[in-house]
Amino acid sequence: MTKSVLSAISISLMAFSGAALSADYPSKPIRVIIPFAAGGQGDVFARLIINRIEELKLLPQPMVVVNVPGGGATVGIRKAHSAKADGYSLMYIHQTLMTNEINGKLKFNYQDFTPIAETNNTCLLTVTADGSGIDSAEDWISAAKAQPNGVKEATLIGSAAFFTTEMLSKEAGVKIGYVNAGGGSKRIASILGNHTKTTVLVATPVAKNPKLKGLLYYGAERNSQLPDTPTAMELGYDVISCLNNVWYAPKNVPEQVVTTLSNAFDTVMKDEQLISDIHSRGQEAGFFTGEQLLNRLADSYIRLSDVVKK
Repeated sequence: MTKSVLSAISISLMAFSGAALSADYPSKPIRVIIPFAAGGQGDVFARLIINRIEELKLLPQPMVVVNVPGGGATVGIRKAHSAKADGYSLMYIHQTLMTNEINGKLKFNYQDFTPIAETNNTCLLTVTADGSGIDSAEDWISAAKAQPNGVKEATLIGSAAFFTTEMLSKEAGVKIGYVNAGGGSKRIASILGNHTKTTVLVATPVAKNPKLKGLLYYGAERNSQLPDTPTAMELGYDVISCLNNVWYAPKNVPEQVVTTLSNAFDTVMKDEQLISDIHSRGQEAGFFTGEQLLNRLADSYIRLSDVVKK
């Protein structure tokens, strides 16, 4: 046989093998990499959705959570990126995948994965505390204009919280002074102790703590937990900043795998019990896949990338 004939046969066999592999998919447990420690929000919501998929028997095999924390999520992301593209390794993550690449911590980006579905999200907001002397978003922005870098914000440099304020700073034409305080609990402690004036958080801890006050919400509409907090859009600032939780597979995963998983997520996200459980934990339930999901991801990536360009 000639080399060209052998090559054609080889390609045909590979295609047949891939089709056979996906036809009975899944035939073994599916590993879901969570690039964060157990007990965190990503871990909690992933398990919530996976458990409901199992209860409703939407897949013939279980989905097994594997927590791979470290390096600001980069350890788990790299593990997912290097996994075999057979549908038996997934990753569940939000915009941290994008910010790590934009910050130069990863040599690949979200486009080097196959996004299966977005199932839940929560948007961010700027928060202050009792005793800060700031009563509204207008007060905060006016003070920042009067004192460039003088109005201090507790942040985690390079995080989605940091990128959020940078997006607002660009739109409002202000300069915020940052204090690299760390994770959410440390940032809350910083503003409650009046060491800093503001921080960026998700809505739930703000709604539960009467000493915290939302100033500006970065969703398209007001948050139901904080109905008195205006959106950035309402005040004329084109800033949307959310944590959209997406299920990714390695790039070039078989199309049948994408379809099977997408159908399972579509069905489970119509379940009233799951929707209620997600809402009770402070997030929004919503199913996005295909072109709609790609557009949402692209919009988020462009907004975050513009921070670096600035």
